[in-house]
Amino acid sequence: MQAGQEQKVEQAARRSAGPAAAATDGRAEFKERLVSLVDPAGLMEMDRCGGTAALMESESSRAGYAVGVRMSRLWAGIFADIDYIAGMPVEDGVLAHATVAVRHMKEVLFAMSDAYRDGRDAEPIAELEHARDAVALLRAEADECAEAVRAADGPPGAALPDSDKRHIGRACRDVIRDIIERVRAERRELGEDPIFPPKPRPIYEFFGDADDPNLSVDDWLDIMKGRIPEGYELVRVDDDAGGRLGND
Repeated sequence: MQAGQEQKVEQAARRSAGPAAAATDGRAEFKERLVSLVDPAGLMEMDRCGGTAALMESESSRAGYAVGVRMSRLWAGIFADIDYIAGMPVEDGVLAHATVAVRHMKEVLFAMSDAYRDGRDAEPIAELEHARDAVALLRAEADECAEAVRAADGPPGAALPDSDKRHIGRACRDVIRDIIERVRAERRELGEDPIFPPKPRPIYEFFGDADDPNLSVDDWLDIMKGRIPEGYELVRVDDDAGGRLGND
């Protein structure tokens, strides 16, 4: 009974504080729920994410937080389209579509959650709209790709690259989830937070530490992809980096 009375008092205080205070509370609730999305979104639990987005919209609407309503609807659309693409089988040839869609989602989600966890504001409507449009386009392209693959001669998945063929018979979301869970397990072994890992160093710092200033940005991007520039070889040394490039 006492808890109920305290809740009524709190609600009355909010009403008496006016619309500005209600909007402030709405932003705080929005931030909390947005951060809570990082874990299920990473594990491809799009139904759960969609439900949270609906709550975010409802709470923002009640609080008069119009921007929160807009962002919630954009997130709901993103989650719905990713759920659709990720639910398609690998043999439809859409694993790349699902992976890129997830990347679009995670880039904005992590940027917003990092800001909120640091006590900063973030209302990236333009970025969210871009992600929403990109994921919607990927969904349309995935349908076209699947239709073409299903109409092709031969067994399902026959034309897939070898990297995808080993996943035939599985939904795209299961493949992506396995990768994320493996990465999280590695982070746990390193003693890092598997959900919110340390922020990576800016790429310009990485280039600044390079032993050879003659290597261009394009060279370093090739190195990251496993392509060693002509005239160089990868040499392992006993230091914190675990290896360096050596010039012949």
